[in-house]
Amino acid sequence: GLRGMEIFLGALAQWNYDQSPREAIIYEDALKMLKEEIDRTGSNLFQQMIRETLISNNHRVSLELYPSANLEEEQLQDQKIQIATAQSRMSDKEYQNIIDEGIKLKKLQAMEESPEVIASNPSLSISDIDTAPVEYPIHVEDNFAKSGIQLVLHEVESDGIAYVDFGLDVSMIPYDEISLLNSLVALLNEAGTSEMNDAEFRNYIGKVTGGVSANLQVMSTKPAGWDDENKVLPGVNILSMLFIRGKCTTDKIPDLFDVFEKVLLDVNLDSKDILRNSLRADLSGRKSSLTNRGHSFADTRLRGRYSVRNFLGEKMQGYSSLDSSAAVLEAVDADWAQFVLRLDRMRKAIINGNRNGMILNLTGDKYVLDAAMEVAEDFLVNKLPVDLGNPAPPTPDFRSTEHPWVAPAQDEMSRAFSSQDEGIAVPTQVAYVGEGGRMYDVGENVSGSSSVVSHYLSTGYMWDVIRAKNGAYGAYSKFSSTDGVGTFLTYRDPNTPDTTLGLFNGAAQSVLDDVESSALTRDNNAAITTAIIGTIGGLDGSAKSPQAAGWEALIRHLYGESTISRQRHRNEILKTTVDDFIDYAQRIKSWREQSIAIVASLSAFNEMQSRTGHELSVLVQANANQEEDDSE
Repeated sequence: GLRGMEIFLGALAQWNYDQSPREAIIYEDALKMLKEEIDRTGSNLFQQMIRETLISNNHRVSLELYPSANLEEEQLQDQKIQIATAQSRMSDKEYQNIIDEGIKLKKLQAMEESPEVIASNPSLSISDIDTAPVEYPIHVEDNFAKSGIQLVLHEVESDGIAYVDFGLDVSMIPYDEISLLNSLVALLNEAGTSEMNDAEFRNYIGKVTGGVSANLQVMSTKPAGWDDENKVLPGVNILSMLFIRGKCTTDKIPDLFDVFEKVLLDVNLDSKDILRNSLRADLSGRKSSLTNRGHSFADTRLRGRYSVRNFLGEKMQGYSSLDSSAAVLEAVDADWAQFVLRLDRMRKAIINGNRNGMILNLTGDKYVLDAAMEVAEDFLVNKLPVDLGNPAPPTPDFRSTEHPWVAPAQDEMSRAFSSQDEGIAVPTQVAYVGEGGRMYDVGENVSGSSSVVSHYLSTGYMWDVIRAKNGAYGAYSKFSSTDGVGTFLTYRDPNTPDTTLGLFNGAAQSVLDDVESSALTRDNNAAITTAIIGTIGGLDGSAKSPQAAGWEALIRHLYGESTISRQRHRNEILKTTVDDFIDYAQRIKSWREQSIAIVASLSAFNEMQSRTGHELSVLVQANANQEEDDSE
């Protein structure tokens, strides 16, 4: 089972190096003794380590970074100089040898393995695959302890660790205020309380729990009556929830709920420096990710065109969030007192929301769950505030009702994308190319076989042609049955974007060509079998930890997905035929509302336009602000 796999992997950490595997999995006694020793003697073990390795360590490195507005040109010039220098040191024969080696490498990359070589590789068969999907235990109890709050339980082996997730609906927050939700989450995660500063509160949390964090979840949910169906969702049935998540040993469960109470009710929102530093670090990280992981921004940007749910994701976490985050930072500096009032109103609205919009998720052994439920009842009934004078209206059933953010989001969507084809200019020597389109309409049934063909393209054409032969560090075919949209993406692509787009155009035809050849036939399904097995491997993944299993089961519950729909999806994957490959390829050839999103340098876009005449709507991220004084 899951626990057995976890124990085995833990033991390997020692066993692989000829040490006792037992040492890697027996730690409770040693940890208990250490805690008791610290409590009894006031041991300064960790303080001494900090003093010796950090405070008294005289080794220092000072690194100063200066931004350059001409970074791309400087890098290109430096590259030319390095190439010219290397070539000048070569004889004509040495230079020709390098050219010959390059030609030889291209031929090797283009050469396909013979059937005999492929057949010599170890392989699985369909019969080796479990036909049933991976399921996790779940028990749902509405109006737990007459609190009005839904309780979700997952009884799994957890070695006495309790995993607790408490979710609160945030749909009452006005659409024009949702950019502030990340600020609230940041303060819940980093600020102190009325009695403890930020460092003291973090230390207290670390002492009595295994960690507590807040995060925001905006997710699709199936319309009512679609539990057993696998259809493209309308994208207007959405759940928006703030989750406080934590874990602890059984004896610390009361302390964990005490921390939850402090995080929700007592965190000091008037913490300007903490918030400002957090927002600046987050914005800096996203800008860095734009340059280093541009393909994820391209994919998010593409999918944001096709459904409200995806648009919200792009707005809150994608390229659009760079501008909104910068605007929030300006609001923090412009009028901090007003900003705190906005956050305080937001927190009160969430905390005083109707109880039917809240959910408590508990994961652990049976005795852990029993202990947690006893404490949870007191927390839900007695610790959470109730505004009896002005009770909140019931939270709508968003499986039957459109989320209140949908209408304003749809209005913004109509204005957000000035062109179907967009470029995002950043200083980089590589490109991240994305192209996508709608393959299935809203309400249309989607077969699990679609995932198989998409996987086949990723590991076949995309890998062989775009990665191996043309040098992209990564190339992917992605398909989502939730929105019915397929995308092609490259990662760290050295080619000009128009070259890669041309290669994308050959993907669908490559599948049809394989059908006409010996690669995909009704009599020889070895390639299909390999694609099926790879798809199932990605679907099942590795064994989940108890915490991950409980969270996965909760997300399935909130999504409204039944065991029947998961079994149907798996059956369709296992029964994929060559006809499904043909259907998928034809859908790519005729995909609708086709669009392009590319992250690359401005010179790459200019070169693309001069070569092809294809003009993109290029978005240029403003230069980061100069270093500011954080001492205020």
